Amino acid sequence: MSGSQADEERFEPRLKRRLSTGLVVGSLLGIAIGIAVGIFAFDGRTGAVAACAIAGLIAGLIYGAIVGSFAGLESPDPGQEPSETSHPLSEPAVDEEREPHGTGTRDADRPG
Repeated sequence: MSGSQADEERFEPRLKRRLSTGLVVGSLLGIAIGIAVGIFAFDGRTGAVAACAIAGLIAGLIYGAIVGSFAGLESPDPGQEPSETSHPLSEPAVDEEREPHGTGTRDADRPG
């Protein structure tokens, strides 16, 4: 599968931006959820809360990486879609070829 250089130049920054956003948001949410679980489950013991925060960080990084990378694969924003031509809507639409209206029988359909 080969893409043009312009397609790759548009795809890579979008993927990098969304992947890094997913990593940052995932890690922050993971730490916050880990701290909350540690406080409620372990009555605020420092070592247990820190362990939950680290576990939340790891889980948040993994989840953020998955969601961020999948978000980078979605369709581009409206108006930013890749195209073969610079103005795809300026070209006329292609009409389907149709058979001329006739009697409706072909030579192969006639008994011979």
